Amino acid sequence: MNIKSAITGLALMSLLLAPALGFGQTVEEFPLRAPLPANTPNTTEEVTYRHNGYDDHGFNRMVQKITVPTLTVFRPARSPHRGAAMIVCPGGGYSSVVIDKEGYAMGRYFAERGITVVVLKYRLPDVAATKDGLPYPQQDALAAMQWVRSRAAEWGIDPQRIGILGCSAGGHLAGSVGILGSAADGSRPDFVALLYPVVCMEGPNVHQGSRTKLLGSAPTPERVAEFSLEKRTRAGLPPFFLVHAGDDKGVPPGNSELLTAALRKAGVPAELMLVATGGHGFGLGRDAESVRWKDAFLTWLDRLP
Repeated sequence: MNIKSAITGLALMSLLLAPALGFGQTVEEFPLRAPLPANTPNTTEEVTYRHNGYDDHGFNRMVQKITVPTLTVFRPARSPHRGAAMIVCPGGGYSSVVIDKEGYAMGRYFAERGITVVVLKYRLPDVAATKDGLPYPQQDALAAMQWVRSRAAEWGIDPQRIGILGCSAGGHLAGSVGILGSAADGSRPDFVALLYPVVCMEGPNVHQGSRTKLLGSAPTPERVAEFSLEKRTRAGLPPFFLVHAGDDKGVPPGNSELLTAALRKAGVPAELMLVATGGHGFGLGRDAESVRWKDAFLTWLDRLP
């Protein structure tokens, strides 16, 4: 049974999330955009506690009704990966943000291994508000990339080794940043890692729920093509690392296969790791197969120039 808790205000939200934050690293939370006035209507976030699929701290929460996107920064004591950093975009079908198992748990794990990790709690799509413009999640993720790059010197990270990682619909978001990001304004990531990502906005591999939340119930063909990642590849994109389970029934592995093929055709370095089992939403790993991606990713990251 789900238990829903409505939490008003960013300060209270920070208190709620505090037990999930890691130890042995420096952990701080920042608003990506200015907090709204306390008396602004419809500014109450909603947190759902799910009683399965717990992370290493015993949490599995979904956050909805986000009006103030935030960045929770996990900074390691040392950096053996040449100053690498990455933004993490949790999944949730563009209807929630799965903040623990695909967010904070990632932050703790990779910060312990020397990578600065910034977990993005992004605003969810509002098709009526943005119409044909850039959806809120994409706005927030591009701004987060600029924000992290602007603090490279302060945090001792290499401004040319700042990437983005995303899970499921968060994988679509991270992939969008890889395609939409610009070196001119600092929003282009230096690498992209996608776990069981939503890629396709049409065809047999589409995740209909994510598409509807992001683009509405009746998007134009042009809008569908605009956010079909496999149709947006081109030369000059950053290198991609993709992981998908063969038994994923939620988001078919064809999503990763099509994107990998399109990237390689465009001359973009792309590594695809297909694991036999793990299903959908395995995060840091659900079994002996799906857990293998973490070491493979770190090896791949260290091979990058």
